Amino acid sequence: MVLVILAALWAVVLLPPLLRSRTERTNDSIGDFNFRLDALGRTNGALHLDAVRANPGEHAAKRRRDVTRALLVAVGVSGLLALATNLAVVWALHALADVALIAFGSLWAWARSVQVERALKVRPIPPRPVPARRAERPLRRVASS
Repeated sequence: MVLVILAALWAVVLLPPLLRSRTERTNDSIGDFNFRLDALGRTNGALHLDAVRANPGEHAAKRRRDVTRALLVAVGVSGLLALATNLAVVWALHALADVALIAFGSLWAWARSVQVERALKVRPIPPRPVPARRAERPLRRVASS
């Protein structure tokens, strides 16, 4: 009886949004094209290059911060849980979190040292100077055999 009531409650919660999304969704390719064309017209064809050309180094730095935070939280939570329960399995989990944090920090330091070394060794090739006025060259005919 409890399962039937639970299923009815889930149906009441989940069915209306599901039915609403099916009625709003259309498979009309012309309407979809017009919608996209209207969205393009509102932007007036202008791209915001600041948003498009984000610095990949910023994304990598954010990703490293997020991974470091997640590992620190895992170490802290597993450490507190291991102290509270004093179970061998939880201590093993805490040791695994510690190893993961140390490995990530070591790999990060190694990658940074490789990056610094590469920056010291590699010199970019300067662009060739463009002459003020190029002499127009006549087109040559090439005979093919």
